[in-house]
Amino acid sequence: MMAGMTIGQLARESDVKTDTIRYYETLKLIEPVDRTSSGYRIYDTSSAERVAFIKRAKSLGFKLSEIQSLLELHASNAGTAQDMLDLTKEKITEAQKDIEALMNMKQALEALAEKCPGGDVPLSDCPIVTYLRANHKSTGGGEDGTKS
Repeated sequence: MMAGMTIGQLARESDVKTDTIRYYETLKLIEPVDRTSSGYRIYDTSSAERVAFIKRAKSLGFKLSEIQSLLELHASNAGTAQDMLDLTKEKITEAQKDIEALMNMKQALEALAEKCPGGDVPLSDCPIVTYLRANHKSTGGGEDGTKS
C-alpha cells in the first residue's frame, strides 16, 4: 500500500465508496493526514487501518457513534480490557433482543402465510392484505393480527 493515498485509492484499498470516506470524515472517524496544493486529501496506512477497524466494528453491530468512542478510548490509552468486555456484553444483549424481535416477526409472517389460501383468490380476500390494512387497536386478533 502507498504511503500517500488519494481518497479514491483509500476507498479502493478499503473496499468502501469515496462517499463513505467523506462521511467518516464528517463524523471525525478518520482525517486526511495532508492535502495537496490543489486541495486533494491525502491519507496514509493508518487511515486504511482505521477504516478496517470501523468496518470490523460495524460488522459486530457497533454504531458509528460507538465506534467513535472506541477509537477515542483506544487513542487515549485510558480504557481497559474490562471496558471493552462490558461494551461487548452490551452488544450481545442488543443482538439477543434483535434476534427475539426477528423471531417474533418470522412467527407472525408464518402465521399470516398459513392463513393465506394463495391461488386465484382475489387480493381483497387475502388475510395478509386484511392484516396489513387493519386498525390493530380494534381487530381483536391474535399477536399476528389475524383471528384464530
